[in-house]
Amino acid sequence: LFQRRVPLHLDDRQQPRRSCNDNKAVYLYQKDLQVLEEAIASSAVLLSDTEPWVGPLAAILDPFFNILSFAMLCRVVISWYPTTNLNALPFNFVTWPTEPLLRVIRGVVPPAFGVDITPIVWLGVFTFFHEILLGQQGLLTMKIKYGI
Repeated sequence: LFQRRVPLHLDDRQQPRRSCNDNKAVYLYQKDLQVLEEAIASSAVLLSDTEPWVGPLAAILDPFFNILSFAMLCRVVISWYPTTNLNALPFNFVTWPTEPLLRVIRGVVPPAFGVDITPIVWLGVFTFFHEILLGQQGLLTMKIKYGI
């Protein structure tokens, strides 16, 4: 079960230290401990000091983009049912916040095959900005992690 680790560069002067773990001998070399400490230190994500506005902005934009993306996705699903009364509950919770945004680009983006595709356009816009700003390699994420 236990494998003996032999360091690559071991001085003759270094002697293995013996410790007992459940009556099984485990040999720990000083060099192994240094290599292990270096590996742990290099693999940890170090948060950099950054401007104080970056964290709160990311904390506000993340739910904002997620909620609006979900609302636009709901508008896409609602558009599949043209007889739906958009002013009735629960549809008005989705309709009222999204309608001003949709009205802005309805004149620019024509319906495709008789279907209003403006919610899909906004869904793409919100997803794009969320990824650019807050994604795994987003601008605010990189600013928070590495101080770039």
